[in-house]
Amino acid sequence: MAEEEEVDIREMLAEGKDLDKLVILARSRDGYFKKLIECLDDDLWVVSKNALVVIRELLEEKDEIQEPLATKLVSMVRKSEATLLTYEIGKTFGKLAVLEPPLIRRMIPILFANYNIGNPKVKINMTYVIEEIARSNPNLLASVIGDVKKMLYSNSRDDILVALNFIAALGGHNFVYVAPYLPRLLDLLHHENEVVRAAAIETLSDLAMNNRKLRKVVIEKLEELNDPDSLVRRVTRENISKLMAAEKG
Repeated sequence: MAEEEEVDIREMLAEGKDLDKLVILARSRDGYFKKLIECLDDDLWVVSKNALVVIRELLEEKDEIQEPLATKLVSMVRKSEATLLTYEIGKTFGKLAVLEPPLIRRMIPILFANYNIGNPKVKINMTYVIEEIARSNPNLLASVIGDVKKMLYSNSRDDILVALNFIAALGGHNFVYVAPYLPRLLDLLHHENEVVRAAAIETLSDLAMNNRKLRKVVIEKLEELNDPDSLVRRVTRENISKLMAAEKG
């Protein structure tokens, strides 16, 4: 009988019918809810999508699932090839941003990191999720941006490098968000640590590729550099060439 019930749940999800009944069943019996969680990994994207629709209705009363679900959603959005599934993932992130802001605040840098290293499809998916979080809880993104600024001024090299990676991804998403960081990024061209200097060059150059006005400023600043470190000199030359090509193209 248990096997038949499990098959019925998947069939209901595949057909997309009577999802409200599944909400009631999953609320009253843990076995149904566990099956819904399993269906997030289903080969048929519509099954995963509808499982997420039902799970989202139960998030407030099943707070123990919120953190593992958020982690699962990151994996799902990276793999998603279906726009409708991506939309449901975004909506679920949005609801979690309202129900459990500290949890999603911790997840935002991970989302941006995935955006930064992802292929074009992953970038589109991550953009939708980030925008949905921002719509659902605007204060959340603003708070994270403030944290990044603190990291940029940290004494820790690793903190600065993480912040630079975040800014590069954030700038690819929306340049408006990163404009306040630009003075500090230019200062970092003269940081005492050569790895930080090289990373600052890369970040500024990435931002400048999509902003003509900034591109002219960055080219000028890079041409003024006379860094003693061979790595930084190489990175400088490579990025000047890249930016000059963008100017001509």
